[in-house]
Amino acid sequence: MIKLIRQPNDPKADEIESRFKDLVLSYKTEVLENGSSENHLPKIYDGDSVISGDEEIEVWLRELEADLNWQRSLSGDGCYIDPKSGKVC
Repeated sequence: MIKLIRQPNDPKADEIESRFKDLVLSYKTEVLENGSSENHLPKIYDGDSVISGDEEIEVWLRELEADLNWQRSLSGDGCYIDPKSGKVC
């Protein structure tokens, strides 16, 4: 399970969540209060991997997008409904 650790009102974390939603990705979000001892937020947990820092997150997101596009291209029977627009495939 992919988990995003973020602070409230963080534009970078908002962008990451937007990209997750565009990818129709299942994920969990944990919002930490300002002043938390957690450093280098936002941070993504993907299984045992921890992804943090703008460059590392961007690379990980691009690789994830490429992997999902490849997987979805293999299953031509698959279809989904866009939760924002209601459009099918």
